[in-house]
Amino acid sequence: MEQLQGFISDVRWHLRIVDRTNALVVLLVFCCILHPVFTLVRNYMKARGTGLRIIVSPITPYTLQWQLSASFFRPVFEHFRWFRAIDWTCAWHDDDKLHADLGQCFILVSPGLNVLCTSDPKTIEHVLKKWREFEKPDNVNEILGTFGQNVDTSNGPDWPRHRKLTAPCFTERFSPTVWSHALSQSTSLTESWLSPPSDTHTTTTLTTDTSTLALNVISAVAFENHNVNEPGKGHTMSLREALVTVMSTSISPAIESVMPWLNKSWLRSFLPHGVKNLLLAVQEFSDYMDDLITRERAKTPTTPPSTSTSADPTVRTNLTSTLIKANESTDEKQARLSHSEVRANIFIFTVGGLESTSITLSYALALLALNPGVQDWVAEEVVCAFGDGGDAEYGRTFGKLKRVMGVMYETLRLYGPSPPLPRSSRTPGMPYTLPTSSSSSASSSSSSSSSSESASGSTITLPGSTQIMLNSWAAHTSATHFTDPKTWDPKRWISSESPPASTTTGSSADAETLLHPTSASGFLAWGSGPRVCPGMKFSQVEFCGVLGSVLAKVRVGLDTDAEVGTREWEKEKERMLGVMRDSVAEPLLLHIRKGEELRVRFSERM
Repeated sequence: MEQLQGFISDVRWHLRIVDRTNALVVLLVFCCILHPVFTLVRNYMKARGTGLRIIVSPITPYTLQWQLSASFFRPVFEHFRWFRAIDWTCAWHDDDKLHADLGQCFILVSPGLNVLCTSDPKTIEHVLKKWREFEKPDNVNEILGTFGQNVDTSNGPDWPRHRKLTAPCFTERFSPTVWSHALSQSTSLTESWLSPPSDTHTTTTLTTDTSTLALNVISAVAFENHNVNEPGKGHTMSLREALVTVMSTSISPAIESVMPWLNKSWLRSFLPHGVKNLLLAVQEFSDYMDDLITRERAKTPTTPPSTSTSADPTVRTNLTSTLIKANESTDEKQARLSHSEVRANIFIFTVGGLESTSITLSYALALLALNPGVQDWVAEEVVCAFGDGGDAEYGRTFGKLKRVMGVMYETLRLYGPSPPLPRSSRTPGMPYTLPTSSSSSASSSSSSSSSSESASGSTITLPGSTQIMLNSWAAHTSATHFTDPKTWDPKRWISSESPPASTTTGSSADAETLLHPTSASGFLAWGSGPRVCPGMKFSQVEFCGVLGSVLAKVRVGLDTDAEVGTREWEKEKERMLGVMRDSVAEPLLLHIRKGEELRVRFSERM
């Protein structure tokens, strides 16, 4: 009898264990499967109320799960619209195809959140103008906050503080300095391209060359460092290697939020080589910036930023010293930037001056090689503006380079490095209304009466917790905003009153009018509104200085001996276009995937 009771007791005990196990299994199934399904359905029902077309994603965008899944399953995911709508590389390759099919505004529904994808200039301009209402979400572009909050990543009341203290770094007084360094660096570059043994030089390092040039310019302007390619004292990496590693490592966005944990000494020995190298690069760049800040603070203060001018040759300032002076001259201690924020802003200055400019220059030079007629048209202006010496003073020359600016505008329109801009409502739980160009953004026949009302006229009402993806690439390639939008044509930015290129002279070129793009017209290369890129003029001056100086001295062509227009030449042109079409936007900016295949020839301009 006692044995029977013991057996029954054992059975009951095992049943309790089984019940607990089943409960855990049920809980696990709910958390992993049922809960995401439930939230997906809930978000789908909310999205239906907008009347917009919908794409459903099984994975929440911008999360670690999304980033890791994309790394392993990209070849599979690329076949699905839900991935192509959010993935930056796919978004650039698709230009405006999805929006042409689904409308200028459509919604991607996922378990974690909904995302409004829009290419509507009116909607984009409204969101960027209302910077207090729409912030940059923390779950996107995390790589830019690697070293702390800065003028690009900050939100709310923090942003005006960053903007006020960094503004002196981007005044017109720095333009002559940028121009001077751009001419100096481009002269050195053209000399290397035309170096013996021949007068015609084929390069497979165009992307590397423009990157080196841009880094040398920003290093000289930002912190007067002219030796960025060799490790400094006490460093194992050069400044260039550290910065490029941080910005080009594909895993950077995925691990940025857990970097403090990965730096634990007991864990580092178990990490893969790529992660270790990234952590080292972050530490090296941080140390470089700390050394720089210490050095600049130790200098004797000279003329305050508000009164110093570039006209005084005795005044030597750089972006870093200007930032430090502006920060330390602020009376209110709470308004000052912390040490980490100063370092973070120097990082964003360097990234902006290096990556975006060098990428744009690479595309522009390649496109000029592909379009010799356009190159001759631009060179006419350059030779006239620069004179026989190939050199020119900033104030006299920059304003004359209208065609060069047209090349920059057109290159940024089709090959702009900056990805779609993310935004989220500052009050995530509350619905909000956005203007649109027309009611065509909403689906017509499939929407219910309530959803038709919410999307009728020129506004759409979005449910709370809906993020926004401002797709400038789609806007740039839409026939709604540009004629023949897929064709690279810098002449579209020159007034139609200009005489034909074949009859253009120096005086008639001076009479041409440069048509500056606006966000309302669908051009958003530098953003729009109060948070427009603060380095816009900086990049324009550098681009025009470099491209003008290069075209004044050399001709860029395809890597072939064939005559322009022949079958062999067209074959090489198609190969080059294929290399450029194979561009990627990983981990952050659009760039040519296989830079070594971008082969061009440089010959002395006669």
